[in-house]
Amino acid sequence: MGKLPHAMRAAKLPLAVLPKPTHVSASASGSQPPAPPRLTNPRHRKIPAKASKTPAPATGAAPPPPPVEKRPIKTTSDLAAAIRAAADADVDAAVDLARSAAPTIPLPPHSLSLLLRRLARHRSVAAARDLLAELHPSPTSPPPRPALLALSDAVCRRGEPREIAQLLPVLADHGVKADAPVYNALMKAHCAASDPAGVLGVLRRMKDDGVEPDLVTYNTLVFGLARAGMVTKARTYLDAMAAAGHFPDVITYTSLMNGMCVKGDAMGALALLEEMEAKGCEPNERTYNTLLMGLCKNKKLDKAVDVYKSMVGAGMKLEAPAYATFIRALCRAGRVPDAYEVFDYGIETKSFAEVTLYIELENSLKWLHRMKS
Repeated sequence: MGKLPHAMRAAKLPLAVLPKPTHVSASASGSQPPAPPRLTNPRHRKIPAKASKTPAPATGAAPPPPPVEKRPIKTTSDLAAAIRAAADADVDAAVDLARSAAPTIPLPPHSLSLLLRRLARHRSVAAARDLLAELHPSPTSPPPRPALLALSDAVCRRGEPREIAQLLPVLADHGVKADAPVYNALMKAHCAASDPAGVLGVLRRMKDDGVEPDLVTYNTLVFGLARAGMVTKARTYLDAMAAAGHFPDVITYTSLMNGMCVKGDAMGALALLEEMEAKGCEPNERTYNTLLMGLCKNKKLDKAVDVYKSMVGAGMKLEAPAYATFIRALCRAGRVPDAYEVFDYGIETKSFAEVTLYIELENSLKWLHRMKS
C-alpha cells in the first residue's frame, strides 16, 4: 500500500473524519503557510437524527378517502346491490341481508337466483331449501321459476350424486318438474363414481316420473355401463335408442368400443367400427385413438398398425395415451424404424407437446436397450 499523508500518520485517524482541505488564494496566504486543518474527535461529533420511517405527506397529495359508510336499504335496488356486493365475499352475510330485509322491500328474482347459486356451490341443497322455505313459506307465493332453474343448474354443475338427488324433491315441492338435463347430470355423477347400479336407477326414476330419455341420456347410460364392464348390457340399449328415435352416434359407438377393449375384446371393437361405418356413422379421432390403444393392449399390433395407417390417411392427430401405448408396443416388438415414423408423424401433425413425444420414444428405446443388454 502507498504511504499515508503526514497529518494522518500523526493523528492516526481514518480518512472519513478528515475535513476536505480548503483552497486558499495566493493573495490571502501571503508569505505565511496556511494553518493546518483542525482535527475533531469523532466521539464528539453530532450524530444526525434518524429519519422517520413514516414518510411525510407529499405536497399537494390528495387526502385519504373517508371510510365508506353502509347505505341504508330503502329500495329494492339497494337490497339487490347490497346482496351482490356481499355474495362474492361471504354468502352467509348475503343470505342474512335477504332474511333481514323489511317486508315492504321484496327480494328481486335475480338476487334470489344469485343466492341459490352461491348456496348450491359453496354450501348445500339443504341450505338453499331452508332459504326458500323461509322466503316463500306459502304455496300461494312460490319462488320464481328462473331462480329454481338457476339452483338446478348450479347443483348439476357441482356434480355430486347426493346433492342432485336432494334437488329433485326441492323442485317438486315448488311445482317445477325436473327435465332430462337434470337427470342426465345425476346419471353423469354416478358414472364418475363408477356406480352402474346408480346409473340404471336414474333411468328407472326418469321413466317413473314421466321424463323421456334423450340422446344424452342414452349415451351417458352406454358410457357408464361399458366403462363398468357391462358391455352386453350396454349394447341392448342401442335398439332402445333407435326405437325412441335417437340413433346411436359416434359417442355411443366409441363408448362401446372402449368398454370392449377394456374387457379384452379388441377384435369385437374393430368389428363395431365396420358396423358403425356401414350405418353411415363417421368415426372421429377419439374413435381411432381408442381402437389404437385397445388393440395394442390386447397384443394385436398388426391390426393397430392398420388403424394407424387409416389415421394417417385421414390426417388425424394422435392422443398422448394412444401414442405412448403404440410406441411402446412397436419398440417391444423390435420395430424401431416404425416407432421413429410414428414419432415423426406426431411432430408433423403437432398432436401434442414435442417434449412428450421425445420422452415417450426415449423411454421405450431405453427399455429396449435394457432388454438387449
